[in-house]
Amino acid sequence: MEVYLYPVHQALIAFPITAILFTMPYMFINYRKYGSVLILRSIIWFSFILYLQCAYYLVILPLPDPAAVADSTGPFMQLVPFHFVSEFLRGTSFDLSDLSTLLPALKETVVLQPFFNLFLTLPFGVYLAYYFQAKWKKELLLSLLLSVFFEVTQLTGLYGFYARPYRLLDVDDLMLNTLGGMAGYFLSRYFTFFLPSREDMDKRAYKKGGQVS
Repeated sequence: MEVYLYPVHQALIAFPITAILFTMPYMFINYRKYGSVLILRSIIWFSFILYLQCAYYLVILPLPDPAAVADSTGPFMQLVPFHFVSEFLRGTSFDLSDLSTLLPALKETVVLQPFFNLFLTLPFGVYLAYYFQAKWKKELLLSLLLSVFFEVTQLTGLYGFYARPYRLLDVDDLMLNTLGGMAGYFLSRYFTFFLPSREDMDKRAYKKGGQVS
């Protein structure tokens, strides 16, 4: 789990700087549009920014030694769909006849990596559907484009910083990231059970903006 916790930790450290850069434009746009700034809307927006930063850091970190990457001769693309299924069947220690092997198997890379790729874009799907009110076709497209952006980042060696890719471009990642975004789309409907809808937030913001403090 350390490989996943380290990027998140680095994103949390860098987030205050990102938040400062976004605060003034965010407040300006909200006052121009609504005449007020809602605390809940601010929490949603800045948590969305934090999520995107965490997701990006998870894709690029940890950064390897450039010399080691330049000397690498391994493959940098995996273009066989559902390759993760064969990897799981070949690499897992899970034995259907022995259920005690289930918990140890859930901690193995062949299980964690597909789950991570699915979960990586699930919050993206929730934000798009709940706050930005994206329909399923737009959700599907944007989730795919986000995944393509991540894979291009890896394929270009962090936009040319490295002599060659230091992580594998995997077609399974594209599928799982897109599926994760769509899973978030369907889960988003449950958020209105304990959070106000976008329409309710807009009404409250306009009402607050019409009152002189």
